[in-house]
Amino acid sequence: MTRSARATTGPDSPVTRREGAPMELVVDRERCIGAGMCALLAPEVFDQDEADGRVLLLDPAPPATHHPAAREAAHNCPAAAITLRGRVPAPEPDRPSGD
Repeated sequence: MTRSARATTGPDSPVTRREGAPMELVVDRERCIGAGMCALLAPEVFDQDEADGRVLLLDPAPPATHHPAAREAAHNCPAAAITLRGRVPAPEPDRPSGD
């Protein structure tokens, strides 16, 4: 299953309920492959372990200013090793114009 196909959107998803509420991040270091996308996209929230290259979670409850970058990092993780919890809305999907 691809990352976008996981239960990260929809009315019952924890990331689509209400804007402004806390975000909680959880990482699975065993699943991480050390690609570094998270540290690249959200360096305030993620880093890489110098010993094995796997994800290090710097801030499991980042401030709202870091939510977009943290969400992008989670959605771009090739190993799906980052889980978003909380009530941060997902970005609106691109919709084709019906003109």
